[in-house]
Amino acid sequence: MPSNTDDEIYRNLARLLEHLLRSLPQPEPGQVVGFTVMTGAAPVEPQLYTYEEDDSVIDYECVEGREEVYVTARVPADLRTAPYVDIQTQQIRIVMDDRVAEIDLPVAIDIRHSYYQVRHGVMDVSCRKR
Repeated sequence: MPSNTDDEIYRNLARLLEHLLRSLPQPEPGQVVGFTVMTGAAPVEPQLYTYEEDDSVIDYECVEGREEVYVTARVPADLRTAPYVDIQTQQIRIVMDDRVAEIDLPVAIDIRHSYYQVRHGVMDVSCRKR
């Protein structure tokens, strides 16, 4: 028997969504890029930062989970250089060409176990709490 039935429900939901997405007829490119199901209760409401048609600002979303802080940003297709993230104990800094977003984190994080990846026009930063 699982230790937390809610986690098992979310795992089953993720498997169901994967099956449904694989079973869809071939969509036009870009309709479904991917999805994430995060288990556990998030103690803080997601902070969504959006800006209208301002190319000098990086749009991102920050969500605090039980063990990690997640930051997701849209990566424009017309970048001259590869985007990167500078991860510090209380702040992350996202750099995309001349655009920079400095994000103060709600808690201290473990830099060694924090990472980022860029795939399909989306940057995901995962910061493990100390």
